[in-house]
Amino acid sequence: MTSAQAFEQTTKHSREQTVTQLIKLLVAIIPNYDETFWNVDTELFGAIAEFDSMALVTLIGEIEESFDIDLDDDDISAENFASVASLTELVLEHS
Repeated sequence: MTSAQAFEQTTKHSREQTVTQLIKLLVAIIPNYDETFWNVDTELFGAIAEFDSMALVTLIGEIEESFDIDLDDDDISAENFASVASLTELVLEHS
């Protein structure tokens, strides 16, 4: 295995772990939807009525605590919270 292949495999594993952890947080914050509802393509902001400002604030706090990262005010945008995929990218950028 080349170093590029090893890096790609590690990155894929990290991305999958991040998605799994984010879905667990979303299930805890928005319990109306179980784990089978959520996937990397699930739209969030503007698509799920329960994903309101309180859920957003709670999710931000949980993300910062769970992933040991600090999100800046500039990170809090509809674009970054549009889907599980965009949220995963945000977390990985700060990890």
